[in-house]
Amino acid sequence: MKNTLSKTLIRFLSILAAVAALFALGCSKSEPETHASHDDSEHHDEDSHHDEGEKSEGGPNGGRLITSVEPAVEFIVQDDRTMQIQLLDENRKEVVPTGQVITLIGGDRTNPTTIAFTKKGNRLVSDKALPEGPSVPVVLQIMASSNSELVRERFNVNLSECPTCHYQEYACVCGHDDH
Repeated sequence: MKNTLSKTLIRFLSILAAVAALFALGCSKSEPETHASHDDSEHHDEDSHHDEGEKSEGGPNGGRLITSVEPAVEFIVQDDRTMQIQLLDENRKEVVPTGQVITLIGGDRTNPTTIAFTKKGNRLVSDKALPEGPSVPVVLQIMASSNSELVRERFNVNLSECPTCHYQEYACVCGHDDH
C-alpha cells in the first residue's frame, strides 16, 4: 500500500507541475522552446516567406518530431482528435514501446484536460481526444523508462494546414519564423 501511495503522490506532483507549466505557457510568449520546430501559437499569412528560418525535420507519419528524448517521439493527431505516439530510433524507424510513460495536459488553463497514452500495437494511443479548439496549448510529459528523467515539451497543437509544406501547423517543417 505504501508503494501505491508513493506512486500516486509522484503522479499527482507530476501533473501539478505540468499544470503549472501549462499556465506559464499561456502567460509567456518569450519562453524558449525545447524542440527544433517553431512555436505554432500564431497563424501564418498565406503570403509569408517560409524559407527565412531553418527547416526542421518532420516525422515519417506527418506528425511533430520530438528529439529531446531517446527514442525520439512522433506526436500525431488523428482526424477524430485522438492522438498517437510513435517511437522512432536514430534512423527514424519505428520502435515498439516498452516502458515509456507519456501524458498530455492541455486545453483551458482553468480546467485542463489530462490525457494518458496506452500501448496499442506498436504505438501509444490517447485515452481521450484533444480538447476542442483550432489551436490547443499542451504540455507533453515523456518518461523514456520508469527510472528516467521526466522531459516536458510545450507547444500549441495548431490543426490548421501550413500553406507551404502541407503539414498541419503543429508539425510544420518549413522553418518559417514566428509572426
